[in-house]
Amino acid sequence: MDWVQQQKSVEDAAEQVFSTFREIVPEGENLKNKLSAEIHSLFRIGITNQDRVILLSSNTDDGYCCALAVEKYLKYYSNSIYAKAERIIGLQVVDAETFKREGVVNFVKRILQEVDSYDPSNIILNSTGGYKALVPYTVLLGMLKGIKCDYIFEQSTTLLELPPLPVEFKRSQFDIYKDLFEKIERETEISQAEWEERVPYIEKKLLEPLVEVSNKQVTISAIGFLFLEEMRKPSALVPFLSQKAIKDCFDNIAKLDDCDPFRYLSKVSASTAAFESDKHINVGNGLYWLKPGRTTDRYLVSVEGWRMLVWRAIRKDQEGSDYPTKVKVNPDSERRAYSPFMRVDSDSYYELK
Repeated sequence: MDWVQQQKSVEDAAEQVFSTFREIVPEGENLKNKLSAEIHSLFRIGITNQDRVILLSSNTDDGYCCALAVEKYLKYYSNSIYAKAERIIGLQVVDAETFKREGVVNFVKRILQEVDSYDPSNIILNSTGGYKALVPYTVLLGMLKGIKCDYIFEQSTTLLELPPLPVEFKRSQFDIYKDLFEKIERETEISQAEWEERVPYIEKKLLEPLVEVSNKQVTISAIGFLFLEEMRKPSALVPFLSQKAIKDCFDNIAKLDDCDPFRYLSKVSASTAAFESDKHINVGNGLYWLKPGRTTDRYLVSVEGWRMLVWRAIRKDQEGSDYPTKVKVNPDSERRAYSPFMRVDSDSYYELK
């Protein structure tokens, strides 16, 4: 908007914009008909004085002006709330290359800063308003990090909640290129010739979404940066199965319909939240029974540093509801009988501990 540049400053322009809707109370039909989509969605989400609201704006005067006006409105109706408008460098719609190479990447990086500071369960990504092109990146980020995404369609009053879906990717397929992606990040870009030399033809399609190619130079895309962050961070725990647990899984648990014990154990060890959520019974001596959900399989585990030791895997429908008293393990005196423990990941790859 040329109007913003004609004012004394962006802050002055924001104050004038804010004054046009300051007295509109954020409730009822006002949310849908008289207030912006950003304000509408935030109040539908149910923000309180204890929340932090980060308003990520485009790196344009008009975008930043609007974000500042929303910040002022939130503070006006909740004077103790933390609300902050921030520009994202490169986020604009004039130059498509800059949008992809800088804007989206900086947008993802800024959100990841918040994710690193707060548990994902305490974060909501509000993708309402702003550039529609950012919505897929926001949703993917939410899926990979286990964060809920909220959205309101323009003509609706219903808040659409996208739960943190259990998205997984085969880490082993990307780990072998970790050093290459770190080099691109470190040097900003590499030549297309080097990229072609390092990546076999059959792998190029797999890695294509993770990079941007322009003027024979290769840079990391926003999705690539997300995957690089995931590759850098190992699982919260790494599952190791005892010999008895491996036999339990292959000979019994894996025969259940729609049950993959190895994939489950990789998933539950991937985050502290998932592990804590599935803890079912504490039997002492550092041992816990894990319960995946409304299923019959159960896993007796303990934690040693970064290792999740799986001692047994049983079926409740076979052992009965009193299985914690029937299936017992003494980690101190019986360890030799269960060793060696073997490592397992989501690709069902094993290696001796």
